[in-house]
Amino acid sequence: MINLALLGAGRIGQAHGRAVAGHRGAHLKWVYDPIAAAAETFAAAHGAGVAGLDQILTDPEIKGVLVCTPTDTHADLICRVVSAGKAVFCEKPIAISVDETERVLDHVNAHDGLLMLGFQRRFDANFRALKQRLVSGQSGALESLLVISRDPAPPPTSYMKSSGGLFKDMMIHDFDMALWLLDEPVTSVYAVGGALTDPKVASEGGDIDTASVIMTTASGKQCTILNNRRATYGYDQRVEALCAGGMLQVNSVRENTLVISDQQGLAERPLQDFFMQRYEAAYAAEIVHFVDSLLAGTTPEVNGQDGLAALRLAQAAGQSLASGVPVRLD
Repeated sequence: MINLALLGAGRIGQAHGRAVAGHRGAHLKWVYDPIAAAAETFAAAHGAGVAGLDQILTDPEIKGVLVCTPTDTHADLICRVVSAGKAVFCEKPIAISVDETERVLDHVNAHDGLLMLGFQRRFDANFRALKQRLVSGQSGALESLLVISRDPAPPPTSYMKSSGGLFKDMMIHDFDMALWLLDEPVTSVYAVGGALTDPKVASEGGDIDTASVIMTTASGKQCTILNNRRATYGYDQRVEALCAGGMLQVNSVRENTLVISDQQGLAERPLQDFFMQRYEAAYAAEIVHFVDSLLAGTTPEVNGQDGLAALRLAQAAGQSLASGVPVRLD
């Protein structure tokens, strides 16, 4: 049995905490949140205690800490947890700047720390099936990739302003997905985008809500990523991989698989409309993987370097959007 602590009892923290509580090899010992009531309510529901950060970091029984706090706290908390000799699972991103991310990773390496980053889409059963098919070579070599991510509605402009922007907050998941599926370095990034749904996205949020990115790899493979912060029909998450021997597709998930056929035609159920619903199983699976890695003493599939690689692409996309030309990557 391994003891873990949860930092942050908000929406995503609760999802991860439930996954820990449901793992037979793990025990959620402590919960911390600056909002005491949130920590107390969640801890009481899952047999955990409430503790301050210092108490958690000095507790010799705690082997791993889940960092599910606001983005601007991640870098400092990762360094503190690693310095205390504990493994870290952290929601993306490590930081919103490449320089600060590199500084954190240097600290992790200097302390022989273990850091797993929360790119939950890699643990979605549908995307993993696509990845396994690519690795098997049964469909031939991958030639081009299309990744589509569209949210049902945009977040508040106050969130956009502090999130690092669409490329670093939303599309970073797609950059990670692309790197995972392409399995080779990206050498060129070209981005276009704008605020099409609401002028306040730009004036108050300092952001965009619609973006298209085209990337090329070292061998010439092409990848297109499409992001929209507003899709009135639901949470649209698709991947299409065109290979030499055929095409592989993962389509968006609907509320259920019912199809109604009548005189009006064919009608399917609406798409799921919330990311927590769409990736509920994936969030649980990544925490199971983190716990299993600690129990077995193995390295998690997703680490800080993966986060840095995705962030470099996000930064390049921002530079391309500002300059209007493709950005070359070494």
